[in-house]
Amino acid sequence: MQLLQVSSDPLPAFRGWHPGEQAVQAIIHLPERVAITAIVDRLPEQHRIFHTTRLHFLPVTTLDQQGRPWASILCSNDGMPGFILSPTDASLMVKARLWPGDPIIQNCSLQLHDGKPLFAGIGLEVSTRRRNKFAGHISNVSFRDLDVDLTLAVTQALGLCPKYINIRSIGPFRGVSPRLIYERFKLGDGERLPDDVIAFIHAADTAFLSTSYVATQEDENIHPSRVGINHRGGRPGFVRVRPSDGKTLVLPNYAGNRMMNSLGDMHITPVAGIVFPSFSTGSILHLTGKAETLYGASARAVMPNMNIISTIYVTGFSFVENAVPLRETGPAERSPYSPPVCYLAEEKPPSVSFTDITLSLIKTRVLNDTLITLTFESSRPVDIHPSQNCVLELSEFLRKRSHALLDWEEDESTVNDDCVRTWTISTLPTPDAPCTLSITMRAIKGGLITPILYQLARSVDPQLTGEHIDVADLRVGARLRGVGGDLPVPEPLAACDGGRRLLWIAGGIGLTPFLSLTRHVANLAARGFGVWDVTLVLSTQEPDVMLSLIQEAFVNMSSGKVDGCQSPPELTFSIHVYSPRQFQLPESFPPFVSLIPHEGRLDDSGTLFGSVDAKFREPHICGPLPFVLNAMKSLQAAGVNPERVKRERFTY
Repeated sequence: MQLLQVSSDPLPAFRGWHPGEQAVQAIIHLPERVAITAIVDRLPEQHRIFHTTRLHFLPVTTLDQQGRPWASILCSNDGMPGFILSPTDASLMVKARLWPGDPIIQNCSLQLHDGKPLFAGIGLEVSTRRRNKFAGHISNVSFRDLDVDLTLAVTQALGLCPKYINIRSIGPFRGVSPRLIYERFKLGDGERLPDDVIAFIHAADTAFLSTSYVATQEDENIHPSRVGINHRGGRPGFVRVRPSDGKTLVLPNYAGNRMMNSLGDMHITPVAGIVFPSFSTGSILHLTGKAETLYGASARAVMPNMNIISTIYVTGFSFVENAVPLRETGPAERSPYSPPVCYLAEEKPPSVSFTDITLSLIKTRVLNDTLITLTFESSRPVDIHPSQNCVLELSEFLRKRSHALLDWEEDESTVNDDCVRTWTISTLPTPDAPCTLSITMRAIKGGLITPILYQLARSVDPQLTGEHIDVADLRVGARLRGVGGDLPVPEPLAACDGGRRLLWIAGGIGLTPFLSLTRHVANLAARGFGVWDVTLVLSTQEPDVMLSLIQEAFVNMSSGKVDGCQSPPELTFSIHVYSPRQFQLPESFPPFVSLIPHEGRLDDSGTLFGSVDAKFREPHICGPLPFVLNAMKSLQAAGVNPERVKRERFTY
């Protein structure tokens, strides 16, 4: 059994964004959304547990003698997790089985004498969309034929958002027999990629991008050289190959965590590598080449409708069939964030294109000086589960319709905004209204779209009545990119099976997924399905508004029996409210609901969670990252295994 040494909390790994990251952030006029302190100097305990127990594969970056980054996929010989160890919070040991044509064989064999060859990896669990990345250098390597042992010194680690990751169920595949089809580590200027390689790229929905930042001598002490690797995903065919030369890859830049690590690296050091694994056949394609990022009109001239693209002019590649010892065990679930495939200006798009569902805004409601509820009607019924979120594309509203309805001016910071946003669905469609859904959102200070939506809602309710106002005549629309969400939907359990004991922890607007879950549980209980014991812990500076939203979730149950006067026989619901503001508990809650007020903020002592038997409940948490981290500490102090906690964070 592996022993993970407990250490103090990690510290920031860097003093600031390196010159390339700063330059890209300036080019696209990006306000800082994530602090540099998010990148820490060692592996947090959660990352160590994740890497050593959950991963079937590990995408990594190494450099060749020409300084070109290559991406590889490391796996155990049998495709099982457990091939990574973490002796300390600053080191990882990897035991992997390679295949002919993997560039890491040459890169590690030739460069260890250089002292500290740079290295980066990204741990990704495709069944949950969870991912964390790290970087540092190789401190030791040994080969036995195609088996490699790597010891890695970790100097930076970062948790990442799940955007654009397509969910898959994968399992070990023991019938691998790697067959090297192409190995061209040096590709001449006049040579093209083979047609079967281009077809493989155009069929891919997942890739891993490798980059390198080479610091100048004067910057090395402040912003040391490093390599990186990041996930790139979308719908099959999202990466295109230019027909004109048959070797330039074009990657659309979808909005992500806004750190601009990869684009910043390429801005200073214009090289990149990319690897495409196939989990259906086990084939894998490694490429490297010269990189360039295009913005605005230059990007749209190559790939219409995209304001930022990256290109890789391939200078080397290898392609291996039946190499990866993993296979899909079912169909992939497309990420709800992925837009339709953007084709190149020099391509002829297919005659049949993907058309997203459209939403029409039919009602608005102003809750207070920052919160609103918007109700939409979809062009056709949408299958949405409790706690899920929707991904909306609002470019038509922002660029055109909003200017006709409101007085506001765009500035340079909006030019490259893709107008795609994610919000939790607070009220789901019902059998009686299968095309109606509501979103409760906060107008973010310094944001672009939420302040405009708030201004729109305020304009039709200047007296702040708090009523639902009909706005269908305003003709405000959006496109539905997709629906997603990580919080599980609880199924009913009978008393003989112990019933369901749930613990929901919400920070501020993080309450929204629990609103639809509350409706779901109360409806099941009202119809006699299951035994339910729910504890909701809410931390908020707006207790009155949040409690009113919860109270509304209990009315209009499908059975008509739960109306504040009659209690479902098998439901108890306790709400612990933490707030720095004094408030009055409403009297209109149903009798099966108990309200317990607390002054101040939820602390990390674990006292509350111990008192509600958190160890014996199913914990779900949603809220801003600082709140989530504090609540996780409190749960652990109460004896809750952190791996049992289902988390949904505002990281995208």
